[in-house]
Amino acid sequence: MEDLISSFKSLIDDEEVRGDFSFISEKEVPIWKGKPTFSSYLPRYFLALFVFLIHFCFYRVAVTVYAEGESGYLNMAIRIIDQLFDLVDVFAFVVVMIIFARINYFLNFTTSTTKISLFLVFIGLIPSAWFIINIVDWFLLLIGREALNVPEWFDTWFLALGIINSLIIFTFSIISQFSYSYVMTDKNLYIQRRQFIFYKSHINISFEDLENLITQQSIFGKLIGIGNVLPILKINSDVSPKVNNERTGIQKFIYVIKLLISYKRSSKEIILPPSECFFGIKQPMVIYELANELIDLENGRPDLLGQND
Repeated sequence: MEDLISSFKSLIDDEEVRGDFSFISEKEVPIWKGKPTFSSYLPRYFLALFVFLIHFCFYRVAVTVYAEGESGYLNMAIRIIDQLFDLVDVFAFVVVMIIFARINYFLNFTTSTTKISLFLVFIGLIPSAWFIINIVDWFLLLIGREALNVPEWFDTWFLALGIINSLIIFTFSIISQFSYSYVMTDKNLYIQRRQFIFYKSHINISFEDLENLITQQSIFGKLIGIGNVLPILKINSDVSPKVNNERTGIQKFIYVIKLLISYKRSSKEIILPPSECFFGIKQPMVIYELANELIDLENGRPDLLGQND
């Protein structure tokens, strides 16, 4: 116990930690600090890549004339299909992006948040704005007003939007990764969030409030030595009784719609964001062991830490 705590204490600069985490009291001893690794954010970076690839595929299909100059019934059919796609490519893109957003949300990964899913749907709806504008222009001309004169939709815009939207996801992922930092003292766990110089906050979890700690490691995480450490807080054990109500036809229909929109794949693991756990840190099992020893030290023999100094 003493060797593990002493080894981690020797790896950090006390003054530097207190400078970065000014809220640590003088009575506490910093033991460990860390932050999310790049590898832990790979799902978000891959999401940005997939968004770009979807845009790029639609761009390539839209600007390519298949079977051009080729004779025969098959090639003629291919050209007809290609022309039909040119008429509905915008709506096909909307459908594909909505399906992609739904699949991402269903898989219940770290990218399966409500904000990310809504942004993916928003991305899909962007090209459809031109169709709505055309309808508005038609209505304005019908009543004798001047049209909006918005430029036509160009297929090359699929590529431009792909670059912009993927960069937005990639940039926000990098900002999120570098926004969080974690520190463990002999009495508390701290989760700090900082976004540039405009926003800074922290969560303090004392050892007394902890019910348990859980580690999470995927197969990939075990290979490269990263994972999560989740604090499980003590809660009231009183459980409210379940109330079973019969649903009417309309309520059943609404319930099915909610399932189609919000249903997620069940997961045995608790999925917490980086703001609520030690997310994507190196050596999670060792940090888990360190935290448990500090908890035992705090609850059992707190004088041991003073002897190690």
